Amino acid sequence: MMKSYFYSFVKNNKIKVSMLVLSLSLYFGLLALSLTLMKSIPEIAAIPLKSIGIQTIVQKTGKIPERMVGVIFPHSNGPISDRDLKKITSLGFVEGYDRGVYMWIFDKASFKAVFGIEEAPGIVSDILKKNIQQGTFSLSGQDVIITHDYARKNNLALGAFINISGTRSLVQGILKPNVSGNIIPADVYMNMKEAVVLARGSKEMQKLYGLGEEGFSNVVLLKTNPGWEGDKEKAIKAIDKELLVFSEKTFSKEIMDQLKIISASGTALFLVMGAVLLAAFCLLIVFNLKTREKEIAILRMIGWKLSDLKRQFINETLVLLLVALVAGNLIAVAGLAVVSTQTVSMELPWDISAKPHFLPQENSIERIVTAPIPVHVDWVLLVLLSVAFIALFLAVNYVLFYRLRNIKPYAMEG
Repeated sequence: MMKSYFYSFVKNNKIKVSMLVLSLSLYFGLLALSLTLMKSIPEIAAIPLKSIGIQTIVQKTGKIPERMVGVIFPHSNGPISDRDLKKITSLGFVEGYDRGVYMWIFDKASFKAVFGIEEAPGIVSDILKKNIQQGTFSLSGQDVIITHDYARKNNLALGAFINISGTRSLVQGILKPNVSGNIIPADVYMNMKEAVVLARGSKEMQKLYGLGEEGFSNVVLLKTNPGWEGDKEKAIKAIDKELLVFSEKTFSKEIMDQLKIISASGTALFLVMGAVLLAAFCLLIVFNLKTREKEIAILRMIGWKLSDLKRQFINETLVLLLVALVAGNLIAVAGLAVVSTQTVSMELPWDISAKPHFLPQENSIERIVTAPIPVHVDWVLLVLLSVAFIALFLAVNYVLFYRLRNIKPYAMEG
């Protein structure tokens, strides 16, 4: 590369060249940042469910009872038969599961949300065991565990008896506050077999669902293979279209809307910016060749081949690209460092944090999950993106340099 020609061109067109290099570097930095955020969306969206050690919750659209009396299933917690449960847990991406029966109980003037779970080791029971603040973990027979908030509101202590739909239950343990992050927010945890008995004894539930002898649950918690490629929601809904699926997909759109750079409008802006930059790049190359026609004609006259000229101008372009990419990578790294200090908020759907709408004091639970954005510098992505930039702009450069054929050695003679 003849450096003097290149330096002369840059010096005489420093504003145009500087603006193009700066634009390319900013575009590269923002594109790298947006792609990194896009890759991070599944990890961000999994945070709410990750707090209780699962990846997916399955429920079922149910029916609204005529009266809110006794034992009631929220209408997003219709019964899931054991037959369907077996189909769900047999899906290829499922690595483990737990289940339970979630219900509202209206006893005279009082209300409580009750979650019946298996006493044997499982996802929910393990969470409870780790979060016992007072007493012990015991769900045998009529034994129950209550939350710290429920104990405080009702002035209950260990060893107290509470009434659950006509049954006296003994409080064996009190939990720390908010152990499940308001996902399936129960006040009382009891043995699942006892919960099923209560549900079958409910006139309203029998009227709606005709609960027979077949086993059922209305909440299924799944541990899934994070590397599985496919649509989990579609696979589960293929079993029964009434099934409700909550996974990282549930929160993805909300996250994208908050991270404007990767939203639909952000993507459209990137496409427009990219087209403008590419057009500006092409114009600069054409301008470069046009203003240096005399130099090119002289170089050809003294023996330079077209391949020599192409090599000269491609090397010049490569230098500008490398400067832009170094600056762009620095912008990307700095941008990711700033983004990693930010947080994103996700609102839990009512369906997985169901409390009666008509009881404001119960339904005023915190449904917003705020978490830091888990991003880090992906060096492989930066390298691949840098190579893609170089390949694209050099290809454009090479195509436009066919104009060199039109500049003859004698074109500037005389």
